[in-house]
Amino acid sequence: MSDPELQVVDDLAPAEAEDMPTDVEPAEPDVKLVPVTESIRYRRRAQAAEQQLTELRQQYTELQQSLEDAEQQVAMTERRRRIDQMLIDSEAIDLEAARLLTEAAIEQMDDADVELAVDELRQRKPYLFRRSSAHSGGSGSMSAHPRRKGQPVNEAAEAAAVTGDRRDLLRYLRLRRRRSH
Repeated sequence: MSDPELQVVDDLAPAEAEDMPTDVEPAEPDVKLVPVTESIRYRRRAQAAEQQLTELRQQYTELQQSLEDAEQQVAMTERRRRIDQMLIDSEAIDLEAARLLTEAAIEQMDDADVELAVDELRQRKPYLFRRSSAHSGGSGSMSAHPRRKGQPVNEAAEAAAVTGDRRDLLRYLRLRRRRSH
């Protein structure tokens, strides 16, 4: 073999392959001779592939962490939405304060139970919640303004004040506008 461009490539013993003289015939007939430039090109491609693999692994780890953070954020947002909905259904007056107290109570629980936390808050701090219409009607005290029969504006105003419902308020405002015209 007289071609100086050829060299034996042996992946198991790369140091021996580089030190092997090019004019020696290979001992085994199934060993393939590869030009040195091609061997260098393959080595560079392998190194580039290893570097790319390392970068992709790092990127995968970062994406996995980002996904976990996003899942935690979604869980927190969902829990906050449930808390807000429960507090609205329970007629909380100060939603922000009630939410903070509810979240603090949930953090101390082993199993997060929003409904239980809202019920406990309603029992411990009833001033944060509007009295239900069933409780306010049985107080036995007289109203400051006697109810006048036949005046829908006053009835609508009282209904809006007692229930706090947006529809009752809009009904009252419409009746008042008609009355002033």
